[in-house]
Amino acid sequence: MTRPPRRPHRARMLAGALLAGLGLVLSVALPASAANYQRISGQGSSWAGLAMKQWTAEAKTQGVTVDYNDNGSSTGRKAFATRVDAHFAVSEIPYRGDTADEKDNSYPDFAFGMLPVVAGGTSLMYHLPVNGQRYDDLKLSQDAAAQIFTGRITRWNDPAIAADNPGVNLPDQQITVVVRSEGSGATAQFTLWLLRQFPQYYQELCAKTGGCTGNSATSYFPTANLPNFVGQNKSDGVTAFTVNTAYTINYDEYAYALEKGFPVAQIKNAAGFYTIPTDSAVAVALTQAIINTDQSSENYLSQDLSNVYTYGDPRTYPLSAYSYMMVPNTTTNVFHEPHGATLGYFLQHVLCSGQETMGTLGYSPLPMNLVLAAMDQARKIPGVDADTLAKLDAVKNSALSADGSNPCNNPTFRPGDSPSHNILVDQAPFPAGCDDACQAPWRLAGTGVNNGPDFGGGTTTGGGGTTTTDDSTTTGTQVCDPDTGVCSNDDMTTASGNVHPVSTVVAGQNGWGGPQTLMVLVALGAAALIIGPPVVSSVLGARRRP
Repeated sequence: MTRPPRRPHRARMLAGALLAGLGLVLSVALPASAANYQRISGQGSSWAGLAMKQWTAEAKTQGVTVDYNDNGSSTGRKAFATRVDAHFAVSEIPYRGDTADEKDNSYPDFAFGMLPVVAGGTSLMYHLPVNGQRYDDLKLSQDAAAQIFTGRITRWNDPAIAADNPGVNLPDQQITVVVRSEGSGATAQFTLWLLRQFPQYYQELCAKTGGCTGNSATSYFPTANLPNFVGQNKSDGVTAFTVNTAYTINYDEYAYALEKGFPVAQIKNAAGFYTIPTDSAVAVALTQAIINTDQSSENYLSQDLSNVYTYGDPRTYPLSAYSYMMVPNTTTNVFHEPHGATLGYFLQHVLCSGQETMGTLGYSPLPMNLVLAAMDQARKIPGVDADTLAKLDAVKNSALSADGSNPCNNPTFRPGDSPSHNILVDQAPFPAGCDDACQAPWRLAGTGVNNGPDFGGGTTTGGGGTTTTDDSTTTGTQVCDPDTGVCSNDDMTTASGNVHPVSTVVAGQNGWGGPQTLMVLVALGAAALIIGPPVVSSVLGARRRP
């Protein structure tokens, strides 16, 4: 019996056509030049680790691979300087200057730049049982916090802690202080705050442990002769130890506590209000940061946070800072122009759309003036391509793209804004207990104006305002408030309250998103409809044949 002619190629032809169509869909969804970007890698800060994890994942969906090892600022900066497995580094510690760590003597032998990539607050995450339940409303003056982390206060029911938490049945338990065991930017930032605001406590810590000089910050927290101190590796390590161990407290970026759903201490700011490091509280604080732009200075491109610690705005979180990316300004034996093209593309995303999710992660998006300053540094990276430069130009010109879209999508500013403006500062809520008279000085025309960092003359500009006083405030030249650590002549108010976060996430992130996903799902659905019937028919036909 003669069998009818078979058409075995039909399904294959349909499948081939569908795959070609799917390839077209994906080519539209991904940037046209994504396939040309070489893989790059970086190392460094775990303080900024969750931000970097988010950004590298977003880059991956755009067809660009950026590897990042959050092995600590000290390790990352050394790897970058010695050109070992690091095309870039992320750190909160500069290489030189009075905020650098004397123990870190590595320095690149090639031209490089430092640019801010994310802002955040160093929080004090804790695990404190009270009356058999986890307590989530701990308040600490800066003085009490400084004494805890220098070994002066060792019990949870210490009078200094009790004074900030009246009526709370604080347990008579030893405080286990959890610190970073490796070289860390979080440690450098934290010890810099101790050095600037509580020099006596810090010098006592250094003398007792022998682990620091007392004259500069350190990225290696000293723990010798401090039996209630425990070192853990990286941000994940200190976070996990605190989650699993009662009566502990640590310091690290707020994002880690937020990720685990654990509380952080409300810190008393210079205005006398207790705040946590929400995106808006950090944004308010960092209006007072200064970036050194004197190229002849050892502190060139370093951050001066002195005014941040002492800022009188009731909304501010005092332990706020920036994290930096170190990038090459010249090619080397391990960094070539194709690497620079990838790094430039990645940085443009980080500084613009990449900032959209920072608030929900526990960081604070960079304001416009820092974005523009960072983009100026990004332009110096060898190999940055024309497409990326065009995007940087569009942001600098502060105008909508030709199609009417926002060329940056950073939630802190809109096209046409002044570089000194920060939307987050406008939206920042005042803490409970701050009445109309308390709010009035900060609601004037300058409320949403970012007075710093100053990228012009390098001079300090600060905010002002009248606040109420209480009996504990001492006036006079350079008198330091024992609660807040503020050394000034200004009177401070001591009302207490909580700051609650305000969502600032803007929809419409660049890269892979809803439209791209929908296109792929449609293509897969079409695949099932087109290929399915012929394949099923072919299989059934084969079974019927003898």
